[in-house]
Amino acid sequence: MSEPKRIILHVGLHKTGTTFLQDRVFPALPGVRFVHPLHYAQASDGPIERFMLELFFRNAAHIDVGHHRKAIAAWLARVEEPTVLISSEAIVGWPIENHSNFRVNADLLAELFPNAQVVFVVRRQDRWVESAYSQVLKAGFSTSIERYLNFREGRFQRYNVGLYHGPNVDARDLDWGPFDAHYRRRFGERAVCTLPFELFTRDSDAFLRHLYAFMAVEGGPFPDASQRVNTSWSPLAANVARVVNTIPMPVKRALRERIPKDLHPAELVSRVSAVAPGLGLGKPGPGPKASSSGPRKKKRFLSPELAAALMDLHRENNEALGARIGFDLSAYDY
Repeated sequence: MSEPKRIILHVGLHKTGTTFLQDRVFPALPGVRFVHPLHYAQASDGPIERFMLELFFRNAAHIDVGHHRKAIAAWLARVEEPTVLISSEAIVGWPIENHSNFRVNADLLAELFPNAQVVFVVRRQDRWVESAYSQVLKAGFSTSIERYLNFREGRFQRYNVGLYHGPNVDARDLDWGPFDAHYRRRFGERAVCTLPFELFTRDSDAFLRHLYAFMAVEGGPFPDASQRVNTSWSPLAANVARVVNTIPMPVKRALRERIPKDLHPAELVSRVSAVAPGLGLGKPGPGPKASSSGPRKKKRFLSPELAAALMDLHRENNEALGARIGFDLSAYDY
């Protein structure tokens, strides 16, 4: 009888280097079968991918966990590698819907894989919001960052459900501590590895060493992390996108079928500003010239005041999370 497989769940967050890990790292891990469920069915899907599609898109009451458990067990018995790594940032929930399906996803996965280990990557709330907001615009929505954060009358307000408000979050729920704590309750205190994305951006090799130690992987790759895989738009490109995205959705869908996404006006602006910053396309309006002491700072979607308000909201939460996961998050300005 074969040994039980070691199951590792890489759950997100979105916008924390997941595409880089899925493209450059996970497929190259020795002794690891990498499973990357997508958001649509493929002919090559196995039982794990089929379960994940139901997890992401069906009402949980209609998911037959017993059926999926039996199918997955039969598949695992044929897998040669001792470890199976399942990676999808959708496991943590949909960011355009306030991660509302987080707990259902976690609980069903714990029911199916009670002995699994969890890799969870967090990010400073202000930078996460900017990257997530950029993705919202790339998806074709038109909204302001204040509306996305439900920031009105000088304070953060609750999440709004419904088609007409558009993608949005409750800023209070961007406290990553309860996400980490729930995974530890369901899978075990020592079965969860939570890492800050900022460690990856500052020292990707150190990040990967932490990851490999948790996964008990030897001989994992250390690719060049300076080569970006999935980049965000600049604020100017985002402003262009907001204007373009006001076009009614049926018209946008028709255009998408005929025009490649890399010819989206905002994408063109973003690419030109990246290769020719001297043209002034990297900023939305007149501003100070770059000083002789260093390069011009990157323009941000969030105003300094809104970013400070968001980080002040989570300062104590982040301190508590850092103490639990063994990282001084204040070193990364959390």
